[in-house]
Amino acid sequence: MDARDIVLSVISVFSAAALVYRWLSLYDRVDMTVIFFATLLIASLTLLLISIELRMQRIMDEFKSVKRTIAVNSDDLEGRIERLFIEKVRDLEDKLESIERRMYR
Repeated sequence: MDARDIVLSVISVFSAAALVYRWLSLYDRVDMTVIFFATLLIASLTLLLISIELRMQRIMDEFKSVKRTIAVNSDDLEGRIERLFIEKVRDLEDKLESIERRMYR
């Protein structure tokens, strides 16, 4: 969580309190309970957004880790398949060569 997130959270909470106070003062019905609950609502929404962002960052880190693992495993698998393929091609070439020798005898 960055300092920017904290600053924006504090600003949103204070602006919610100021907005509700100003709105209620227009009708001369300032109620501190309403202001408190509006502030609490905005604070909880802000914390919810921050927790979602942190969860998304963790998921992205896991995806990157899985991507690296798959890349390493696929590279290893490709190397093994290539070695096996080369071995089989050599065997096939040897067999073809022996067949050619038999044909020319």
